[in-house]
Amino acid sequence: MTYYFVSGLLWSLVIVLFVFRRAGKERSVLYSSIAIAAALTMSIDDLYVMVDNWFGGHDYIHLASCLLLMVGVFYFARGVTRVGLIDSPGINLALGPTALIMACFAASVGFFLTDRFEDRPSTTFMATYGDQVGAATYSIAQYAYLGVVLAAMAVTATRQWHSAGNRRERWLALLLMVGSWVGVAFSLSVIWMDVAHVAGWDEALAIGQAAYHPLQMLTFLFLVAGLVTSPCARAVREHQRNRTMRTQLDRIELLWRNATDARPSIAQAMGRHNANIEERLHRRIVEIRDAELDNTNTFQLTERDLDMLAEVEDHLIAGTA
Repeated sequence: MTYYFVSGLLWSLVIVLFVFRRAGKERSVLYSSIAIAAALTMSIDDLYVMVDNWFGGHDYIHLASCLLLMVGVFYFARGVTRVGLIDSPGINLALGPTALIMACFAASVGFFLTDRFEDRPSTTFMATYGDQVGAATYSIAQYAYLGVVLAAMAVTATRQWHSAGNRRERWLALLLMVGSWVGVAFSLSVIWMDVAHVAGWDEALAIGQAAYHPLQMLTFLFLVAGLVTSPCARAVREHQRNRTMRTQLDRIELLWRNATDARPSIAQAMGRHNANIEERLHRRIVEIRDAELDNTNTFQLTERDLDMLAEVEDHLIAGTA
């Protein structure tokens, strides 16, 4: 059930990021979210068995999902933290390609050193093979890398939280910070289980197993909430701004018609309905001002008109700031 929950969260994030994507903006978080969601979806037993059997039933899909998850987290962390803007050698190293390549290599070696069933996939890979050093190496390489990356994300989010300029940015940074630190705890719990399983420490293994699913769900819950907050809040702000701009358009509609009747302009004939609402409002204000300054017509602005126009201009400046 946990994997259904986590997969659902991540595919919901993908949908939100896709729906609210902005033209010309960097897409690494969207693409990495798709990779992570696909990797974790492969943890659903029936789907995993079906797909792995296509490749001979040797658990190769488990390795592929592991590597896809690591690559997805690599690009996800770099996109979220804006790694190119970070002046920290340690964080840049943790989020760099060298760490990813080393972790993927170690995980792959551990996987192929594991003595696995030859004729069927295992839906409980670590529970079945976790007492082998190869399987432990495979898992530890994966989660040590994830833990280091999430720790780098947590440090960066903590800095962003302290330097945030408004409440929305602080909430976003706080959610990412909490999610990243919980993710570090989740990674440590997996490494704890790997070591305990190989060493035969059954009580220690049981402690790690009890923490595994809650920490996994909380990690993705906070991270997804943090990433969903920004595009959703931006969409709400844009809706409110457009509604305000439409109200201001209606306020000056009669005044603008009188102005363009007195002085037909080129702007009026250029397909004003194709412009966005802020451009239309700006264009109408300019046309009204031009008509007032044109001495060849009788159009004049009253004190009330001037006050209203100043208010509309203030709204326009506030909306585009």
